[in-house]
Amino acid sequence: MSYHNRILLLIFNLVLSVVYGREQQQRSYKEISALFETYPENDERAMVFVNLYIEKAKKDRNYKKLIRGYEEAIYYTKESARMLSYADSTIVTALKANDPDQISRAYLGKGIIYYYNRRQYKPALDEYLKAFKYSKNSEDDYLKNKVIYHLGMVKSYLGYYKEAAGHFEQAAEFFEKNAKESDDQIIRLNNESGYFNSIYRLSTCYKNLKFYNKEDSLINIGLNRLANISQLSMELGYFQKGKGIQLLRKENPDGALEHLQLSRNILIRNQDYASLTTVYFYMGKLYWTKGNKTASLNYFKKVDSLVNKFWFVTPEIRSNYEYLINDSKQRKNSKDQLYYTNQLLKADSIINVDFAMLSSKIYREYDTETLLDEKRKLVRDHQITWYFSISAGVSIVSFLILRFRKREQKLTASYHELLEKFNAQKDISSFDVLSSVATGETSLYSQELIDQIKADLKIFEDKKDFLKPNLTLPIVAKMIGSNRTHLSYVLNVHFDVTFPTYLKALRIRYITNLLLEDHKYLSYKIEALAEKCGMANRQLFTAHFLEINGIKPNDFIRKRQVELKKI
Repeated sequence: MSYHNRILLLIFNLVLSVVYGREQQQRSYKEISALFETYPENDERAMVFVNLYIEKAKKDRNYKKLIRGYEEAIYYTKESARMLSYADSTIVTALKANDPDQISRAYLGKGIIYYYNRRQYKPALDEYLKAFKYSKNSEDDYLKNKVIYHLGMVKSYLGYYKEAAGHFEQAAEFFEKNAKESDDQIIRLNNESGYFNSIYRLSTCYKNLKFYNKEDSLINIGLNRLANISQLSMELGYFQKGKGIQLLRKENPDGALEHLQLSRNILIRNQDYASLTTVYFYMGKLYWTKGNKTASLNYFKKVDSLVNKFWFVTPEIRSNYEYLINDSKQRKNSKDQLYYTNQLLKADSIINVDFAMLSSKIYREYDTETLLDEKRKLVRDHQITWYFSISAGVSIVSFLILRFRKREQKLTASYHELLEKFNAQKDISSFDVLSSVATGETSLYSQELIDQIKADLKIFEDKKDFLKPNLTLPIVAKMIGSNRTHLSYVLNVHFDVTFPTYLKALRIRYITNLLLEDHKYLSYKIEALAEKCGMANRQLFTAHFLEINGIKPNDFIRKRQVELKKI
């Protein structure tokens, strides 16, 4: 949302608050909710009424209504950061209410925001595990199976397809049964959505396990039954995608193209860009097999564009960059080859980091917890507590030691790689690192204008104006005497970098140099380092430091301190 649109929305909400505020205080929850239920998802105009609902619940000390108010705020909010803030409020309220089911749903909701809105799998898993803990003794089977479904999503992402399949089979059986038994249209639709999502995810597990007959059966069930359910268009898009991939495997490119195009259109309408990335990848592969390299490369580049925008990468689409690298080699275009090689390395680093952080955690905190529950029951029945306790303890300690050693080896390698990078670039300024690239296109603007913006950016960097907080593209453009359109064009076309990446690269390079050159900064808290380089908080700083340097700031500082002690 642009700055001007934000101002207009704020004014709109303030006006509505004044006009409706006093009147709504006397209205019932049902009457207030009727005012915001007419708005579509992510429409923040509804928030003025949602806030009235929340304020009424606070005044009444009605925890149940307050939780619902925060959940509605998540639904109508656009920005994921604000969604997380409302999710935290939901959790706090649920804990105050001391209701395990509400607490489980609150943690699950926060995990879903991390998984689907931010593509941050480690914090998503953390929240899912908390939700699982609170749901274990619940009588709400819908809640239990919803948590199990989302844990299956994480396992599937990690590649543990057999275990994930077990989760999806259990969830699918529950949702199908409840969809058939419910007379309420909304409840039935929710269960049907759960069922179709479960069998689609189950079909992908079967595909990866090479159980192709089972995969084919589930895809056909989804396509046949969803043809008559207009409210579940997103789920239909998933099965169209699955059918297209299946036909491509069966060497039927024309049939595959028809289904992939149908999936593409549905996913674009529903703005599911993660799934769309996969569809584009398979359309690229399809055109490649048909010998249409122009169309193929166009889709492979669309994948790269979505990866750059949303930074969603899975092992399934990794080879997208291998196609682009091979094409660059054939064209003898070293610039493209270097770019796509770097993209592949970044993709590998993301995949490796996700798997390293998640795979051990999911087995230690989910499967181990489940096994311990089963063990405790067995102990009560057979009185063999000592044997199981000792064996489980030895296994967990051995596992933790091995995991720690592997992690330390990887951190040491990342640390030395970063040192080599900075030593090699010791005499290079930040501006030089982001060197100009030849565009091969007719410029939209005069060379004089482009050169002036480059020179102004050099002054901006030399004066270290990038350390000022709350910088945006319009603000920086004004600082250098330009405008946002011209500055964005030069950064994107002539430096091959987006404004957010440009800004965080300058800041992280600056703070890393300080940590290397002045030992006093090694004793600073992360919050202080974040403030020093103009970033809003430690979470943002840590994420950007990891993205740019390939290592977290805490780990970098620890490795640096150990190295200095040896000198």
